[in-house]
Amino acid sequence: MNSRQRSLAALNRQPVDWPPVMYVTALVPVAIQQQVEHLMPDIHHEAEGLAELAWANHVELGFDAVSVLINYFGLPAAAGASMDWGSPRHYPRVREPAWRSPEDATLPHDLLEREPVPTSLEAIRLAKARYGDEIAILGKVMGPLSMAQVMRSVDAMMMDLMDRPDGAQAMLELCADALAEFANAQLAAGADAISIGEGGAGGNMISPRMHRRHLLAVHRRMVAAIEGRTIMHICGDITPRLDALRETGLDWFNFDWDIEPERMVAAAGGAFGLMGNVNTTDLLLGEPEGIHHQVRACLDADVEIISPGCAVSPEAPPDNLRAMAEAVRAWHREGAA
Repeated sequence: MNSRQRSLAALNRQPVDWPPVMYVTALVPVAIQQQVEHLMPDIHHEAEGLAELAWANHVELGFDAVSVLINYFGLPAAAGASMDWGSPRHYPRVREPAWRSPEDATLPHDLLEREPVPTSLEAIRLAKARYGDEIAILGKVMGPLSMAQVMRSVDAMMMDLMDRPDGAQAMLELCADALAEFANAQLAAGADAISIGEGGAGGNMISPRMHRRHLLAVHRRMVAAIEGRTIMHICGDITPRLDALRETGLDWFNFDWDIEPERMVAAAGGAFGLMGNVNTTDLLLGEPEGIHHQVRACLDADVEIISPGCAVSPEAPPDNLRAMAEAVRAWHREGAA
Protein backbone atom coordinates (compact mmCIF):
# COMPACT_ATOMS: atom_id res chain seq x y z
CA MET A 1 0.00 0.00 0.00
CA ASN A 2 1.13 3.55 -0.60
CA SER A 3 0.17 6.34 1.79
CA ARG A 4 -3.05 7.19 -0.01
CA GLN A 5 -4.24 3.60 -0.20
CA ARG A 6 -3.38 3.03 3.45
CA SER A 7 -5.16 6.22 4.55
CA LEU A 8 -8.34 5.61 2.57
CA ALA A 9 -8.54 2.00 3.71
CA ALA A 10 -8.16 3.10 7.32
CA LEU A 11 -10.73 5.89 6.95
CA ASN A 12 -13.13 3.26 5.58
CA ARG A 13 -12.17 0.99 8.49
CA GLN A 14 -10.85 -1.65 6.14
CA PRO A 15 -7.67 -3.74 6.59
CA VAL A 16 -4.33 -1.92 6.24
CA ASP A 17 -0.72 -3.06 6.10
CA TRP A 18 -0.01 -0.84 9.09
CA PRO A 19 -1.86 2.08 10.70
CA PRO A 20 -1.46 5.41 8.90
CA VAL A 21 -0.20 8.62 10.45
CA MET A 22 -2.26 11.78 9.92
CA TYR A 23 -2.83 15.23 11.37
CA VAL A 24 -6.08 17.19 11.36
CA THR A 25 -5.27 20.12 13.64
CA ALA A 26 -2.61 22.75 12.93
CA LEU A 27 0.86 21.45 12.07
CA VAL A 28 3.30 23.72 10.22
CA PRO A 29 6.87 23.39 11.51
CA VAL A 30 9.06 26.44 11.01
CA ALA A 31 11.71 24.18 9.49
CA ILE A 32 9.26 23.01 6.82
CA GLN A 33 8.04 26.55 6.16
CA GLN A 34 11.63 27.56 5.54
CA GLN A 35 12.32 24.54 3.36
CA VAL A 36 9.44 25.27 0.98
CA GLU A 37 10.15 29.03 1.21
CA HIS A 38 6.55 29.85 2.13
CA LEU A 39 6.18 31.33 5.63
CA MET A 40 3.25 32.24 7.83
CA PRO A 41 1.42 34.57 7.70
CA ASP A 42 1.70 34.90 3.91
CA ILE A 43 1.25 31.18 3.27
CA HIS A 44 -2.33 31.36 4.59
CA HIS A 45 -3.14 33.27 1.38
CA GLU A 46 -0.96 31.30 -1.06
CA ALA A 47 -2.54 28.25 -2.66
CA GLU A 48 0.81 27.12 -4.08
CA GLY A 49 2.53 27.40 -0.74
CA LEU A 50 -0.20 25.52 1.12
CA ALA A 51 -0.04 22.63 -1.34
CA GLU A 52 3.77 22.48 -1.24
CA LEU A 53 3.90 22.56 2.54
CA ALA A 54 1.37 19.75 2.83
CA TRP A 55 3.45 17.62 0.47
CA ALA A 56 6.61 18.40 2.46
CA ASN A 57 4.88 17.19 5.62
CA HIS A 58 4.49 13.85 3.85
CA VAL A 59 7.98 13.66 2.35
CA GLU A 60 9.94 15.02 5.31
CA LEU A 61 7.83 13.87 8.26
CA GLY A 62 6.16 10.70 6.99
CA PHE A 63 2.48 11.64 7.24
CA ASP A 64 0.23 9.45 5.11
CA ALA A 65 -2.59 12.01 5.01
CA VAL A 66 -2.08 15.77 5.15
CA SER A 67 -4.27 18.76 5.96
CA VAL A 68 -3.77 21.26 3.17
CA LEU A 69 -5.27 24.13 5.17
CA ILE A 70 -3.20 25.18 8.15
CA ASN A 71 -5.86 27.00 10.14
CA TYR A 72 -9.61 26.86 10.72
CA PHE A 73 -10.22 30.60 10.30
CA GLY A 74 -10.96 30.79 6.56
CA LEU A 75 -14.75 30.98 6.84
CA PRO A 76 -14.88 33.40 9.81
CA ALA A 77 -12.37 35.66 8.06
CA ALA A 78 -14.49 35.62 4.90
CA ALA A 79 -17.54 36.41 7.06
CA GLY A 80 -15.96 39.55 8.50
CA ALA A 81 -14.01 38.58 11.61
CA SER A 82 -10.97 40.86 12.00
CA MET A 83 -7.86 38.65 11.89
CA ASP A 84 -4.28 38.71 13.09
CA TRP A 85 -2.76 36.17 10.70
CA GLY A 86 0.21 35.47 12.97
CA SER A 87 3.85 34.88 12.12
CA PRO A 88 6.14 31.92 11.29
CA ARG A 89 5.97 30.91 14.97
CA HIS A 90 2.41 31.93 15.82
CA TYR A 91 -0.92 30.72 14.49
CA PRO A 92 -3.70 33.14 13.50
CA ARG A 93 -6.11 34.61 16.01
CA VAL A 94 -9.16 36.85 15.89
CA ARG A 95 -8.69 40.50 16.72
CA GLU A 96 -12.33 41.56 16.76
CA PRO A 97 -15.55 39.55 16.48
CA ALA A 98 -18.03 40.52 13.80
CA TRP A 99 -21.30 40.01 15.71
CA ARG A 100 -22.10 42.42 18.56
CA SER A 101 -25.35 40.64 19.41
CA PRO A 102 -27.30 37.57 18.27
CA GLU A 103 -29.36 39.92 16.12
CA ASP A 104 -26.20 40.81 14.16
CA ALA A 105 -25.67 37.17 13.21
CA THR A 106 -25.86 37.14 9.43
CA LEU A 107 -23.54 35.76 6.78
CA PRO A 108 -23.04 37.11 3.24
CA HIS A 109 -24.71 35.16 0.45
CA ASP A 110 -21.42 35.02 -1.47
CA LEU A 111 -19.41 33.72 1.48
CA LEU A 112 -17.53 31.07 -0.50
CA GLU A 113 -16.43 33.68 -3.01
CA ARG A 114 -14.73 35.85 -0.38
CA GLU A 115 -11.09 35.45 0.51
CA PRO A 116 -9.44 33.41 1.85
CA VAL A 117 -12.00 30.76 0.88
CA PRO A 118 -11.19 30.67 -2.87
CA THR A 119 -7.49 30.38 -2.06
CA SER A 120 -8.22 27.49 0.31
CA LEU A 121 -10.19 25.63 -2.33
CA GLU A 122 -7.52 26.23 -4.96
CA ALA A 123 -4.87 24.87 -2.58
CA ILE A 124 -6.85 21.64 -2.21
CA ARG A 125 -7.29 21.38 -5.98
CA LEU A 126 -3.54 21.86 -6.51
CA ALA A 127 -2.62 19.29 -3.86
CA LYS A 128 -5.08 16.80 -5.29
CA ALA A 129 -3.84 17.25 -8.87
CA ARG A 130 -0.15 17.02 -7.96
CA TYR A 131 -0.03 14.60 -5.08
CA GLY A 132 -3.42 12.91 -4.90
CA ASP A 133 -2.16 9.57 -6.20
CA GLU A 134 0.35 9.34 -3.35
CA ILE A 135 -1.32 10.79 -0.26
CA ALA A 136 -4.76 11.42 1.18
CA ILE A 137 -5.88 15.04 1.21
CA LEU A 138 -7.77 16.33 4.25
CA GLY A 139 -9.90 19.45 4.42
CA LYS A 140 -10.97 21.28 7.55
CA VAL A 141 -13.66 23.53 8.96
CA MET A 142 -14.45 24.86 12.40
CA GLY A 143 -17.19 23.38 14.47
CA PRO A 144 -20.34 25.50 14.84
CA LEU A 145 -19.72 26.50 18.46
CA SER A 146 -16.12 27.42 17.69
CA MET A 147 -17.18 29.59 14.75
CA ALA A 148 -19.93 31.25 16.78
CA GLN A 149 -17.37 32.02 19.49
CA VAL A 150 -15.06 33.57 16.89
CA MET A 151 -17.84 35.64 15.35
CA ARG A 152 -19.43 36.70 18.65
CA SER A 153 -16.46 36.33 21.10
CA VAL A 154 -16.01 33.40 23.45
CA ASP A 155 -17.35 35.13 26.56
CA ALA A 156 -20.39 36.61 24.82
CA MET A 157 -21.33 33.35 23.13
CA MET A 158 -21.05 31.37 26.36
CA MET A 159 -23.25 33.93 28.11
CA ASP A 160 -25.72 33.76 25.22
CA LEU A 161 -26.01 29.99 25.69
CA MET A 162 -27.21 30.62 29.24
CA ASP A 163 -29.08 33.92 28.98
CA ARG A 164 -30.28 34.00 25.36
CA PRO A 165 -30.49 30.34 24.36
CA ASP A 166 -32.80 30.89 21.39
CA GLY A 167 -30.46 33.47 19.87
CA ALA A 168 -27.45 31.27 20.61
CA GLN A 169 -29.12 28.29 18.95
CA ALA A 170 -29.89 30.35 15.86
CA MET A 171 -26.22 31.34 15.62
CA LEU A 172 -25.12 27.73 15.96
CA GLU A 173 -27.47 26.61 13.21
CA LEU A 174 -26.37 29.45 10.91
CA CYS A 175 -22.73 28.49 11.43
CA ALA A 176 -23.39 24.76 11.00
CA ASP A 177 -25.07 25.27 7.63
CA ALA A 178 -22.32 27.56 6.31
CA LEU A 179 -19.57 25.26 7.54
CA ALA A 180 -21.18 22.25 5.87
CA GLU A 181 -21.35 24.20 2.61
CA PHE A 182 -17.64 25.05 2.89
CA ALA A 183 -16.84 21.42 3.73
CA ASN A 184 -18.68 20.20 0.64
CA ALA A 185 -16.82 22.72 -1.50
CA GLN A 186 -13.56 21.26 -0.18
CA LEU A 187 -14.73 17.73 -0.96
CA ALA A 188 -15.63 18.85 -4.49
CA ALA A 189 -12.14 20.35 -4.81
CA GLY A 190 -10.55 16.99 -3.98
CA ALA A 191 -10.48 16.52 -0.21
CA ASP A 192 -10.86 12.90 0.89
CA ALA A 193 -12.27 13.73 4.34
CA ILE A 194 -13.15 16.77 6.42
CA SER A 195 -11.94 17.49 9.93
CA ILE A 196 -14.22 19.54 12.17
CA GLY A 197 -12.30 21.54 14.75
CA GLU A 198 -14.61 22.11 17.69
CA GLY A 199 -12.00 23.31 20.17
CA GLY A 200 -14.47 25.82 21.58
CA ALA A 201 -16.43 22.90 23.04
CA GLY A 202 -13.41 21.66 24.98
CA GLY A 203 -13.57 19.40 27.98
CA ASN A 204 -13.58 22.33 30.42
CA MET A 205 -15.87 24.62 28.41
CA ILE A 206 -19.29 22.99 28.52
CA SER A 207 -20.99 20.31 30.55
CA PRO A 208 -22.44 17.07 29.18
CA ARG A 209 -25.90 18.57 29.74
CA MET A 210 -25.06 21.71 27.76
CA HIS A 211 -23.49 19.62 25.02
CA ARG A 212 -26.63 17.56 24.64
CA ARG A 213 -28.92 20.58 24.87
CA HIS A 214 -27.06 22.93 22.51
CA LEU A 215 -24.60 20.99 20.36
CA LEU A 216 -25.95 17.51 19.66
CA ALA A 217 -28.61 18.64 17.20
CA VAL A 218 -26.38 21.13 15.35
CA HIS A 219 -23.49 18.65 15.18
CA ARG A 220 -25.85 16.01 13.82
CA ARG A 221 -27.26 18.54 11.32
CA MET A 222 -23.81 19.57 10.14
CA VAL A 223 -22.38 16.06 9.87
CA ALA A 224 -25.47 14.86 7.97
CA ALA A 225 -25.06 17.71 5.48
CA ILE A 226 -21.38 16.98 4.79
CA GLU A 227 -21.13 14.69 1.77
CA GLY A 228 -18.03 12.77 2.84
CA ARG A 229 -16.11 11.34 5.77
CA THR A 230 -15.95 13.45 8.91
CA ILE A 231 -13.34 13.64 11.67
CA MET A 232 -14.13 15.73 14.74
CA HIS A 233 -11.61 17.11 17.21
CA ILE A 234 -12.57 18.48 20.62
CA CYS A 235 -9.89 19.47 23.10
CA GLY A 236 -9.58 17.97 26.55
CA ASP A 237 -11.25 15.00 28.23
CA ILE A 238 -14.59 14.57 26.49
CA THR A 239 -15.32 11.04 27.74
CA PRO A 240 -18.27 12.26 29.88
CA ARG A 241 -19.89 13.42 26.61
CA LEU A 242 -19.37 10.30 24.53
CA ASP A 243 -23.05 9.36 24.71
CA ALA A 244 -23.90 12.53 22.77
CA LEU A 245 -21.00 12.12 20.36
CA ARG A 246 -22.17 8.59 19.51
CA GLU A 247 -25.43 10.09 18.29
CA THR A 248 -23.76 12.67 16.06
CA GLY A 249 -23.07 10.44 13.06
CA LEU A 250 -19.31 11.02 13.07
CA ASP A 251 -17.01 8.70 11.18
CA TRP A 252 -13.90 9.50 13.26
CA PHE A 253 -12.85 11.28 16.41
CA ASN A 254 -9.39 12.77 16.96
CA PHE A 255 -8.97 12.57 20.71
CA ASP A 256 -6.84 14.80 22.88
CA TRP A 257 -3.65 13.68 24.62
CA ASP A 258 -5.47 14.36 27.91
CA ILE A 259 -7.19 10.95 27.57
CA GLU A 260 -5.39 7.63 28.04
CA PRO A 261 -5.70 5.58 24.82
CA GLU A 262 -7.01 2.43 26.52
CA ARG A 263 -9.67 4.44 28.35
CA MET A 264 -10.75 6.20 25.16
CA VAL A 265 -10.99 2.98 23.15
CA ALA A 266 -13.05 1.33 25.86
CA ALA A 267 -15.30 4.35 26.31
CA ALA A 268 -15.93 4.86 22.57
CA GLY A 269 -16.92 1.23 22.14
CA GLY A 270 -16.37 1.26 18.38
CA ALA A 271 -19.05 3.91 17.72
CA PHE A 272 -16.56 5.73 15.49
CA GLY A 273 -12.94 5.33 14.50
CA LEU A 274 -10.30 6.78 16.82
CA MET A 275 -7.35 8.88 15.79
CA GLY A 276 -4.79 10.08 18.33
CA ASN A 277 -3.24 11.08 20.55
CA VAL A 278 0.45 12.00 20.88
CA ASN A 279 1.09 14.67 23.52
CA THR A 280 1.73 17.99 21.76
CA THR A 281 3.85 19.30 24.63
CA ASP A 282 6.13 16.31 24.17
CA LEU A 283 6.22 16.90 20.42
CA LEU A 284 7.55 20.38 21.23
CA LEU A 285 9.81 19.71 24.21
CA GLY A 286 10.36 15.96 24.39
CA GLU A 287 12.59 13.46 22.61
CA PRO A 288 11.86 10.94 19.84
CA GLU A 289 12.14 8.04 22.29
CA GLY A 290 9.20 9.37 24.29
CA ILE A 291 7.15 9.85 21.12
CA HIS A 292 7.86 6.22 20.15
CA HIS A 293 6.57 5.10 23.56
CA GLN A 294 3.32 7.07 23.17
CA VAL A 295 2.69 5.78 19.65
CA ARG A 296 3.17 2.20 20.83
CA ALA A 297 0.72 2.79 23.67
CA CYS A 298 -1.87 3.94 21.14
CA LEU A 299 -1.25 1.00 18.82
CA ASP A 300 -1.34 -1.51 21.65
CA ALA A 301 -4.69 -0.03 22.70
CA ASP A 302 -6.04 -0.52 19.14
CA VAL A 303 -6.14 3.16 18.16
CA GLU A 304 -6.58 2.89 14.40
CA ILE A 305 -4.83 6.05 13.16
CA ILE A 306 -1.88 7.79 14.79
CA SER A 307 -1.97 11.57 15.06
CA PRO A 308 -1.05 14.43 17.37
CA GLY A 309 -3.56 14.96 20.14
CA CYS A 310 -4.13 18.63 19.32
CA ALA A 311 -2.50 21.54 17.46
CA VAL A 312 1.29 21.28 17.28
CA SER A 313 3.56 24.24 17.98
CA PRO A 314 5.33 25.52 14.84
CA GLU A 315 8.55 25.25 16.84
CA ALA A 316 8.23 21.48 17.33
CA PRO A 317 11.43 19.77 16.11
CA PRO A 318 10.99 17.75 12.90
CA ASP A 319 12.72 14.78 14.53
CA ASN A 320 9.90 14.51 17.08
CA LEU A 321 7.23 14.75 14.40
CA ARG A 322 9.06 12.22 12.22
CA ALA A 323 9.19 9.85 15.20
CA MET A 324 5.45 9.13 14.91
CA ALA A 325 5.76 7.45 11.51
CA GLU A 326 9.04 5.78 12.52
CA ALA A 327 7.37 4.30 15.61
CA VAL A 328 4.52 2.84 13.55
CA ARG A 329 6.96 1.20 11.13
CA ALA A 330 9.02 -0.23 13.99
CA TRP A 331 5.89 -1.58 15.71
CA HIS A 332 4.83 -3.22 12.44
CA ARG A 333 8.24 -4.78 11.83
CA GLU A 334 8.32 -6.28 15.29
CA GLY A 335 4.83 -7.70 14.85
CA ALA A 336 5.72 -9.21 11.50
CA ALA A 337 8.97 -10.73 12.74
